[in-house]
Amino acid sequence: MMQVRCQRCGWNFTLSRDTIGLAVAEIEQSRAEYFQFNCPKCRHAVKVQATDLRRHLPADYVLPELPPKPAPVSVAKEEAKPAEPPAAESEPAEPPPPPSIEEPKPVAKKPTAGKSAAAKSTEKKPVVKKESAAKKPTAKKPATKKPAGKKPATEKPARKS
Repeated sequence: MMQVRCQRCGWNFTLSRDTIGLAVAEIEQSRAEYFQFNCPKCRHAVKVQATDLRRHLPADYVLPELPPKPAPVSVAKEEAKPAEPPAAESEPAEPPPPPSIEEPKPVAKKPTAGKSAAAKSTEKKPVVKKESAAKKPTAKKPATKKPAGKKPATEKPARKS
């Protein structure tokens, strides 16, 4: 068991012996100095030194065997095609017809519950204009100057000498 702390979010998480064993086996296979674990909280990659991982494994722990990594998939070029004998009397092959492009069909709208669309469009509500009440002009009050925000002078107590 090993405690690891994420440098990004500060979350502590524990690595089990099996996890450490798999990491050490992969380190030995690739001869790396560090192994990266993902923080379970923020998914930030946390590097742990290989020596620290080996130190936390017991001496009698048997490392698991890793399955071989799959080979990268590569597209093979078709260079080794068998040569076809030229056909002297055969007609030239016609190119396949282009795929037909169909125009999108109009989709019928579903009727709504209640009145039909034709009935709704013909039935219009009358517009009622509100009569605005004539506003009475209000007289503006003259701006009064306020005195500055000074505190009234208070007498200070006399000093004792």
